[in-house]
Amino acid sequence: GARADWRARPRPLVRMEHTIDPVVFWDRLSKLHKAWNAARDPDGLWKGADALVIDSGALNDEELYSKSAALQIWLLGIEFTNTVIVVCSRSIHVLTDAKKGSLLAPLKTAENATLPLDVHVKDKADKNKANYDTLIKAIKSSHTGSIVACLLKEKPLGEFSSLWRAALDAAEGLQQVELCQSLAQVLSVKDLDEQASVKRAAVFSAELLTKHLVPRIETVVDEESSVSHEKLAQETEEAFGDPKKLGLNLNKDHLEPCYTPIIQSGGSYNLKPSAFSNEKNLHGGTITCSLGARYKSYCSNLGRTFIINPSKEQERNYKLLLELQQEAIAALKIDEKLSAVYTAVQTRLRNKGQGLESHLTRDCGFALGLEFREPTLLLNLKCDARVRSGMVFNVAVGLENLEAKDAKDPKNKKYALFVADTVLITESGTPEVLTHRAPKAWKEVSYYLNDDDTEEGSSKPSKRGRGSVEILESRTRGKDNTKKHVETNEALANHQDELEERMREEAMQRLRNGEISRGGDNQAQDTPIAYRDPSQFPSASSSGSTLRTNQSFVDQKQEAVLLPVFGRLVPFHVATIKSVSKHEEGAWTFLRINFVAPGITASTQSLPPEADPSSHYIREVTLKARVATNLNTTFRLIKELRKRVQAREKQVALEADLVEQEALQVNRTGKPPRLRDVHVRPNLGGKKAAGTLELHINGLRFQAPRGDKLDIVFRNIKLAFFQPAEKEILVLLHFHLHNPIMIGKKKTKDVQFYVEVMESSYALDNARRSGYDPDELEEEQRERALRNRMNQEFSNFSKKIEDQAKDLEFDIPYRELGFYGVPPHNKSSSFIMPAVNALVELTEPPWFVMPLGDIEIAHFERVVYGLKNFDLVLVPKDFTQKPLHVNAINIEHLDALKTWLDSCNIKFYEGTANLNWNSIMKHINETGVEGFYEDGGWKFLNMQGSSDEEEDDPEDAESDFEPSGSEAEEEEEESDDGSEGEEDDEDEEEDSEEEESGEEEGDEDEADYVASPPKRARA
Repeated sequence: GARADWRARPRPLVRMEHTIDPVVFWDRLSKLHKAWNAARDPDGLWKGADALVIDSGALNDEELYSKSAALQIWLLGIEFTNTVIVVCSRSIHVLTDAKKGSLLAPLKTAENATLPLDVHVKDKADKNKANYDTLIKAIKSSHTGSIVACLLKEKPLGEFSSLWRAALDAAEGLQQVELCQSLAQVLSVKDLDEQASVKRAAVFSAELLTKHLVPRIETVVDEESSVSHEKLAQETEEAFGDPKKLGLNLNKDHLEPCYTPIIQSGGSYNLKPSAFSNEKNLHGGTITCSLGARYKSYCSNLGRTFIINPSKEQERNYKLLLELQQEAIAALKIDEKLSAVYTAVQTRLRNKGQGLESHLTRDCGFALGLEFREPTLLLNLKCDARVRSGMVFNVAVGLENLEAKDAKDPKNKKYALFVADTVLITESGTPEVLTHRAPKAWKEVSYYLNDDDTEEGSSKPSKRGRGSVEILESRTRGKDNTKKHVETNEALANHQDELEERMREEAMQRLRNGEISRGGDNQAQDTPIAYRDPSQFPSASSSGSTLRTNQSFVDQKQEAVLLPVFGRLVPFHVATIKSVSKHEEGAWTFLRINFVAPGITASTQSLPPEADPSSHYIREVTLKARVATNLNTTFRLIKELRKRVQAREKQVALEADLVEQEALQVNRTGKPPRLRDVHVRPNLGGKKAAGTLELHINGLRFQAPRGDKLDIVFRNIKLAFFQPAEKEILVLLHFHLHNPIMIGKKKTKDVQFYVEVMESSYALDNARRSGYDPDELEEEQRERALRNRMNQEFSNFSKKIEDQAKDLEFDIPYRELGFYGVPPHNKSSSFIMPAVNALVELTEPPWFVMPLGDIEIAHFERVVYGLKNFDLVLVPKDFTQKPLHVNAINIEHLDALKTWLDSCNIKFYEGTANLNWNSIMKHINETGVEGFYEDGGWKFLNMQGSSDEEEDDPEDAESDFEPSGSEAEEEEEESDDGSEGEEDDEDEEEDSEEEESGEEEGDEDEADYVASPPKRARA
């Protein structure tokens, strides 16, 4: 049969391109060193050891898990064969070959090195006799030098390890004690990086069971197919090679099974971890399933039981089993003994009084980590080890050798019940079930199939384990699809209600943490000052002539305009000038200067803190002259000065949120991995040119042919995407940054590196080519080969970035979930794709990247029966930002988008009209987030399109739908209206002031929020 063998798996053996993280190495070695020196008493955990020895032999394909391999992976990230590590009180010694020694060399000079590291290279001449003597001498010089802790239970292979152990045994005055249990205690507590790997392994296990194994079992049972347990186990094991099919963006090279999945049915059950799937066919009675995934060598485990046509007794026993497992998880309290877990389960089972004590498994699980099963940390009555935060356990409870007396089928007479989950002990002490995505409630694991009366007796299992990103399609086995659709909508509605309350709590928490503002007035502008001292006042013009008190003058040095007022030159800073115009009437030339003042633009124009609406302001000044020389010069210089000042202020505003990146640490030890002949967007230097993208220690560097460089450090990368060329002409790597950077004169938060794998356009001539033209066929083959090669090169490069950056993982957009729509900042329809962490469109700039973590709510607009398209509005958590609109989405994608948003824990609403989001966000910012949620928050969106008042009085509703025009006003104010011959009529401004003030009063009197008219400016 397919044994649950932990052997013959791929091993993370040393590769020359591997690099050892010095921070991880020394931090973890210090943790080991401190734990050892803190408990060296003879009766303690370390048994008085004066030195620690961890030795490994040749590769053993029959042994996947060992303490020596676990410690090496923990420290070095990889397994070293034929190596001896000696940990002494004041030094570390490593005996290995020259290649492995070169990887250890950089650790000696690391900034966080805590002990001297001596690397000894193996010597074949004397079979390492001198090296062995050096190591034994170092052991004897550590502390008292009489007791050495070794892995006595391990039997390493090969001549190297045999000679080393013989030399250690022959050393006089050295007592050897077992190190296994002591190392297990150190390795059992996981840091944050280790916990992240365990969580990914647990998520994969749950998704594999829910989306692959369970549907496969359902199909086999439903179709009454003859499929063996062994074949099902092999199919499940093969699914490890493609996590994308499960909707998970995990690197398949880091994934492997902990053991061959165990599937049992038909009355023969073995609940031990060493069980295996036999060659018998799957039987539709009680089915137990166990599987475990490793991610970056960290293990997880999951077990479930599925029962078809269960009896009342089986239902009662299964629910009791869930109570026992919950009791076991609750007993995992910090500083409690592991034996307390089994005691709590026994007590609960005994109190139930059902006589099932003898059917309970001999333990309730074990500790997990780099080894699948830690034999010194079992959840049984004998283990006195204590629970500590950071530990991970496989909490597995089973009842075996049970009898179903009323069963008609002989294979269903005997059955077993089993449930197992991976549990993390958090820092707060609360156990966290990492495999919660695999449901285990009774209604989720029980099936009722009655062939004689399918309509009354058949009950389909509810949809399980909604994934984090995948849009699941219904698995229909019945005929009533309408009923299935209604049940799905009800399930979404219940979850959405939970999300609404959670969203409100998270918003209030962000408010308390100061992550969002409480709303209020706009920030005042600094007071512009032309002259801080009388000595700065000009006495002569640039030509040297004396200033005249009856002529205007522009002081470009101090950025001021001096105007003649009652025989004196009065300075006005150029920042106070709104616009300037000049026109001629007869023999006179008029120069009109408009100043910034409160009034019609008070809400949009930033004023200095001294501005008081009750004060008097100069709105405009008009100068006239018969000789136009001075006015023409003044007009020209004011225009030039305003342009220069505005350009400078624009640059300052552009660089306001720029954060200086840390310096790129260039890899000078060898040839860095690189991608050649790639392009970057935005372009360096304004010209499109292919360059080289290099991977360095803490970031990436793009070098253009002309010598221009672009550096991106890993810490500034918020999201990373790899999009292969499938239906596009580009294969690309896209980086969405935390803080914007300057590329040339452009500020951007998105940087993209790409290669075109085919021509974007073709020259069509009159000569039509045959479909069998060999030249055309050869050209297509070349394009196909180029596409495959570039996809592979970009994929390999992204994996190298992940290995180097540690916490960075590339997201591949899900093409099968994509849809066409008009994204923000774009006027044409584009193909938008969901990804694990964002909704993106990366092919046509300007790109659309909306991180899911930044979305507060989603709102579907124009959802009306008969319309082919609808719109999607995404409201960011930062209410000062404008909502993003994705328009003209085909109605066939509505249900899929709802399901996807729900699976991503994003609250969504639905309405029949387009809302005026400018007014909504303005009201929220003025009210404040706290007041907004106290008034009901986003619940008003639930009433859109269902109000009786709107139906009764559509004219009133339409009157409320007037566009605010604020965007047009802002654009008009920002534009330069000082062109020659332009006039601003004061009466018209006063009229427009009255009109706009009336509109503002009307907006304040509106109830709640109103929708904009059906006609839209967007496509």
